[in-house]
Amino acid sequence: MTDKCSTENFWSAADVWINKPHVVNKRLSGVTETKYRDVDTSGLNQVLSTLLGSSIEISHICQFLRVDNANKELDTAGRWCVGVRTIIPKVTKTAECNVMYKDVIVKDIVGHAVTFIPFEEIAGHVTLKSSNIYQIDLKPDEGMFSLHVLRPEQWYSDGIAYPKLSWLRTELLPKLSRWSLESKTCVFKSTLSLIPVDKYSMLYQQLKLKYKDLVKVWPEVTDPQKFVFEDVAIATYLLVLWAEERAEKGTTTKQSFVDLGCGNGLLVHILNNEGHPGKGIDIRKRKIWDLYGPGTHLEENAITPSNGFLFPTTDWLIGNHSDELTPWIPVIAASFPSEPRSGPPLSTGQGPAK
Repeated sequence: MTDKCSTENFWSAADVWINKPHVVNKRLSGVTETKYRDVDTSGLNQVLSTLLGSSIEISHICQFLRVDNANKELDTAGRWCVGVRTIIPKVTKTAECNVMYKDVIVKDIVGHAVTFIPFEEIAGHVTLKSSNIYQIDLKPDEGMFSLHVLRPEQWYSDGIAYPKLSWLRTELLPKLSRWSLESKTCVFKSTLSLIPVDKYSMLYQQLKLKYKDLVKVWPEVTDPQKFVFEDVAIATYLLVLWAEERAEKGTTTKQSFVDLGCGNGLLVHILNNEGHPGKGIDIRKRKIWDLYGPGTHLEENAITPSNGFLFPTTDWLIGNHSDELTPWIPVIAASFPSEPRSGPPLSTGQGPAK
């Protein structure tokens, strides 16, 4: 007997694709979203007209949405839930760097369906991508997901913002079905939840280009493709997070740091290069340290959790390759003489605020 998906689990699984498409589509960094609002059928037409403008296309879209203007029982304020998401690709095409890829998301609460209406925005000008309008729904009696496309013969794919139609059918739908049937609710905690994903994506691309040549001269036995771009991603996260923190506090002073167990020292090199004062400490010097130059501050030393390693004037403690030191980092941070930062704990240790 095949397990059936409940409507609650359908929305839980669908929300993963709506809110975190990068979980499935690895060519995306994520999305930013507007607030969702509940509307009746009249309100739905008004929202679509405001966002998309074309009355002829909106008429076709409403037919696709199975809007029934004659059935007043379905015309309630809670029938439709509408919002907009902006899709953020990992790689932006140079010729189209000013294009914003967006979807109008229409949730049909009564009909157990969610429709994606893509459009592109350039300098405020909106272009509806009617060839790629699609809907995912659930048949409660059958407990199965299905995919419907407005114009399948005109489907366009760029492999990034617009995946192939076959991918939606053979990759996305099975994943949504599996998530909906798992015992735990489909909750994916985003590692980018504390920072603006659009700023992260843009800075990551800039730093990736800036430091990619390190792959060619990497003298260590470790995989340069893995370690270079992994540390670029970590540095990007910290740089965006710290920039947000400075903006919130109204200061331009860049945060200082100490990376305990810094390993190859690449994270320290990037953070120093980007203007943050700090150093890395490791028990053993690496070959690549000599390639960084005098602007990268690395120290060969054994770290013993004690009063000699409290770093009271440092803003942040980082444990990028800290291994057995990892559980000691929050202990060292908590031992600082000044007040610790407020806010949720991260995988890096936080020192006192300036």
